[in-house]
Amino acid sequence: MRRRSSRGAGPVLIGAAVVLLALVGVVLVSAADRRPPSVRTFDVRAQLPTAQDVRPGDDVRLGGTRIGKVTDVVPTVDRRTGRIVATLELRLDPGAGPLPRDSTVLVRSRSALGRKDVELTRGRSRRTLAAGGTLPLSQARVEPVDLAQGPATPDDRTRRASRESDRELGDGLAGRGTDLGEAVDRFGPLLERLAPVMANLGDPRTGLTTTVGGLRRTAGEVAPVAGLQAGLLRHLRAALAAPAAVPAPELRDAITAGVPLQTSIGTRLPTQRPFLRRTRRLTDDLRSGLRALRVAAPGLVAALRRGTTAVPRLEQLDGRLNGSLGSLDALAKDPTVARSLDAQTRAASVLRPVLDQLAPAQATCNAITLFARNVAGHLSEGNRYGTWQRILLMLAPQQTTPTATPAADLNYDPYPNAGQAGVPVECESGNEPYAPAGRIGNVPGDQGTTVDRTPGPERR
Repeated sequence: MRRRSSRGAGPVLIGAAVVLLALVGVVLVSAADRRPPSVRTFDVRAQLPTAQDVRPGDDVRLGGTRIGKVTDVVPTVDRRTGRIVATLELRLDPGAGPLPRDSTVLVRSRSALGRKDVELTRGRSRRTLAAGGTLPLSQARVEPVDLAQGPATPDDRTRRASRESDRELGDGLAGRGTDLGEAVDRFGPLLERLAPVMANLGDPRTGLTTTVGGLRRTAGEVAPVAGLQAGLLRHLRAALAAPAAVPAPELRDAITAGVPLQTSIGTRLPTQRPFLRRTRRLTDDLRSGLRALRVAAPGLVAALRRGTTAVPRLEQLDGRLNGSLGSLDALAKDPTVARSLDAQTRAASVLRPVLDQLAPAQATCNAITLFARNVAGHLSEGNRYGTWQRILLMLAPQQTTPTATPAADLNYDPYPNAGQAGVPVECESGNEPYAPAGRIGNVPGDQGTTVDRTPGPERR
C-alpha cells in the first residue's frame, strides 16, 4: 500500500533544518565573543563619582572597539576626600594592556533605554598601569548629556534637511495603515507552521541532545590532533618538492624500472574501465563544488577553529535551549497571541490621527523637542529633599469666575496651524500677535516657522 505523506511534513522538516542551522550559527558567533576559561585577562579598576547606571555586563570600549566588560560595581571610600565613590571592576582582553597611568575613563550612553558603555582613552605617560591597578577619581571624565540637547545641536542647514526628510518619510507612510495591518495578519500562518517545528525540536525523540553530545565528542577528538594534521600537510609539500632535486640519471633509471608496472597496468586496466568511468563522472560533478571550496577554504578553516571552542559549550546550551523552546512553543499555542496582534493593529489605527498631527508639528515647529526641554526645566530646581514644580498662573480678575460669554479680550487658538494637511505651513502657536479686541481661532496671515531652538532651561 502506498503511504500517504503528511500535509505539513515538508514545511516541518525544512523548518527544523533551518532552525538547527541557525542554532549552530548562533553558537559559532557567540563563541567569537567569549573567551575560553584558560585565557588570562587584564583586570583593572576605575573610580567614578557615581555609577551612572553602569551595571555588570556593560561593554568597555577603547577607540569605539569593545575590549572587555564590567564585572562588578562596588561602592568604596576615596582615601583622599573620604567621600563614597563607585569603583568599576573591568575585565579587559589581554591585548588591551598595559594602559598608560594617565588614561581616562568616561561613561557614555549606548541607547535611549539606559544602556551604558565605559570608554577608556589612552594617555601619553610612559608609566603603565599594572594588572589589578586602579584609575583614580581624578582621571574620570563624566560628562552626562541631556537628551533634549540632541535635536538642538545641528546647524540650521542640517535642521532643514532633517525636517524635509521627516516630511518625506511621513508622506511615504501616509495611507499605509491598512498595509501594515495586513502584514501583521499574515503572521498567523507563520506561527501556525512554527508550532509543529518547535514541537519536533522539543520532542526527546528527535535526539537533538544526543546529536549535540556527539558533535562535542567529535570536536574533542579532532582538536588534539589539529596541529599534527597541519604539520603533516606542511611535510607533504616538502615531500612533493623533493623529486625536483633528483638528478636526471636517477630519474631515468626509475622510469626504466617502471616498465613492468606499465605493462601490468595495460593488461589490467580494461577490467577497471567501469570504475574509472564512474570516477570521471563523479569528478565532473564535484568540479564546481571544488572551485567553490577553494574560495571558501579560509572561512571554513576559521569556522573550524572557532568550532573547537564552541562545540564543548553545546551541551550547556542544550540544557538552556529546552526551556527556551518550551516557552516558545507555549507562546505559539497561546490563543491570546493572535488577539494581542489584533489589538495592536487596532491601536495603530487609533494612533494614526494623533501621529498625523504630531509629525508635522515636530517637523515644522520642533514642538516635541520644546515640550521635552520644558518638562525637564519644569522640575530642574529643588533642594536636598527633592525638586518642585515651577507653576505661575497669569489670569485677569474677570477670568477667574464663570460667565456665559467669553471675555472681550480673550485670545484663544485651540488648533494652531503647524503644517498639517490642508493648512498653511507655519508655527502659529506662540507666534500669534495679541488682539486687544479678542480673537478665537486661527490668526490671519503667515506667522512664519521661527521657533526657539536654544538648548537649556525652560523658555517661553
